[in-house]
Amino acid sequence: NPPRNNFPPLLGTIAKLGTDPPRTDPKNGLKKRALAKFFSNEIIFPLMDLNSPLNKAYWSTFHCSSILLQDGKKITGKYCNNRWCIVCNRIRTAKLINGYLPVIKSEFKDPKFVTLTVPNVLGPDLKETITGMIKTIRKITDLFRNRRDFRLKGIRKIEVTYSDHKDFHPHFHILVEGKQVSEELVKAWLSNYPDSDRRGQDIRPADQNSMIELFKYSTKITAESKNNPEALDTIFKALYKKRVFQPIGLKKLSVSEDIDEIQAQEIEDLKSDIDVWIWEQDLKDWLNSSGEFLTERVDRARLKN
Repeated sequence: NPPRNNFPPLLGTIAKLGTDPPRTDPKNGLKKRALAKFFSNEIIFPLMDLNSPLNKAYWSTFHCSSILLQDGKKITGKYCNNRWCIVCNRIRTAKLINGYLPVIKSEFKDPKFVTLTVPNVLGPDLKETITGMIKTIRKITDLFRNRRDFRLKGIRKIEVTYSDHKDFHPHFHILVEGKQVSEELVKAWLSNYPDSDRRGQDIRPADQNSMIELFKYSTKITAESKNNPEALDTIFKALYKKRVFQPIGLKKLSVSEDIDEIQAQEIEDLKSDIDVWIWEQDLKDWLNSSGEFLTERVDRARLKN
């Protein structure tokens, strides 16, 4: 069966907990960031111990939002901009949705959600396989531009999951316009990958929820991969500096996946005027020198292991 377009258990927990605080809470955004920071560190700690070429980048994720500077009502943090960082991906997802969704709503009348797969591969073959998949989808889309019977337009996203068979499953999710385009896309893909299982390719109607789900920018961190940092490292190395999202046939529309290194947020309900808040992983919150909790420990009970 094709991979389902939803959160795996770990990230599903983040999504659920992130929506729990009432929207009227002025610290709602900080509470969600605290959840993201906690889970991001849980993932990154084992990766930091590996002898990986990404070691420096893993350490930058450890430091991401670890110190927040308060000046009046403004909280400023430094971000790592790494794709495995859950803190940064919350910002990145919002940016992608704001950039792409209005265009999709205005231009797509019959959107389809297409999944294109190849046979699972072992770790040493993953990077080369992904490079080949990207070249293939570019070749197909270039050929489709010369078609007169339809116009190809959409957005593609590449993902990789780690299976319980100890191999890797790279695949595309592509939002495209129209049934004919979807079917021709699958047909062209299978002609380039004849060993791929036809049942692994999938076409289904795309509603607003599935469109938004497309932009949830995350490597699929399953229970198997979370407990295997070497597997996660293999995925991150294979995708490093590759564009995860790519618009197709949407003229002059390209939303950067990068986020600003320094970002500030206005929080009304802050007691002091100037302060420094330091992240404490065990306490799942930022503390100042007086031992006060920035998010006031509201979500502490939910975060207990």
